[in-house]
Amino acid sequence: MRDVVLNILLDNLGHFVSGEDISRQLGITRAAVWKYIKLLQSQGYPIESSTKKGYCLRQVPDILDDALLLRGLDTSVLGRKMEIHSSIGSTNARAKELALNGAPEGTVVIADEQVQGRGRLGRSWISPPGKGIWMSVVLRPRLFPQQASRITIMTAVAVANALKRSAQIEVGIKWPNDIVCGGKKLCGILNEVHAEPQVIHYAVVGIGLNVNFSQEDLPDSIKDLATSLKIEKDKEFCRVDIIRAILQEMEKSYLQRLNNDRFTELLKEYEAHSVILGKRVRVIGIGSELSGYAEGFGEDGSLILRLDDGRLETILAGDVSIRGESSYV
Repeated sequence: MRDVVLNILLDNLGHFVSGEDISRQLGITRAAVWKYIKLLQSQGYPIESSTKKGYCLRQVPDILDDALLLRGLDTSVLGRKMEIHSSIGSTNARAKELALNGAPEGTVVIADEQVQGRGRLGRSWISPPGKGIWMSVVLRPRLFPQQASRITIMTAVAVANALKRSAQIEVGIKWPNDIVCGGKKLCGILNEVHAEPQVIHYAVVGIGLNVNFSQEDLPDSIKDLATSLKIEKDKEFCRVDIIRAILQEMEKSYLQRLNNDRFTELLKEYEAHSVILGKRVRVIGIGSELSGYAEGFGEDGSLILRLDDGRLETILAGDVSIRGESSYV
């Protein structure tokens, strides 16, 4: 009932709705309406009350609320089941737990704050409350395990397209899993797969997107490497709008372009967003480093590197990091 009251206010955003109209519409008392209004106010919704006019939601706050997320979410699979946490260790860890216990495909775990956020290669990911999108999606793709990198490619393209649509910002992709803007990291993607030799049981794809960080919010250790939507666009964003766009773009590619011939089309889009193709890069592995020009990407998600002696080297994402010749990109 709380969500129904909220949706009535959202339908009349910026306008008053009388308590009598709400009570009549829902078949509850005006005292019950008042109780739900007080609850919504306590949760951060700026609802104005007037004895004569009723109730008015002045604006949609930046609150991670499943009622807001589901409103206008035009998906059939992704996001139809959600868990939202005010604080959690890791959304990927929770999503893997749910997947292992049979959670349906498309289940999404979102947190306002992560206290044990992780990136690739076991790196920590700073995930303070109210500043970003920390979310994980359970997928059950009909792919062979050796095709698992397609999920990372699909997600990176989906995030790039979603940000263009919802934040009016052009971003690039740094192989294999970083979304960058202005030469700095904006978003990271972590794809974790549970599989046997011939079948993927589930994949959990985590997305960490810096949204409303100011320059002062970034730790000194990453100020030169990281950025946010707020830093790039000089304004704050409603995270719910961006999450919706990401889930919609992900579902479109996941259902239509992950398999067979359509994946070639998706890979071309990934290449079009690449910030390293044709550039000289360093491939940093455990105890080794290669330099060369990023020539292209294989259908297995590998990087094709042309070495200085002209040989082509195929690099799998596994345990390597990519850097520009003298910078992050």
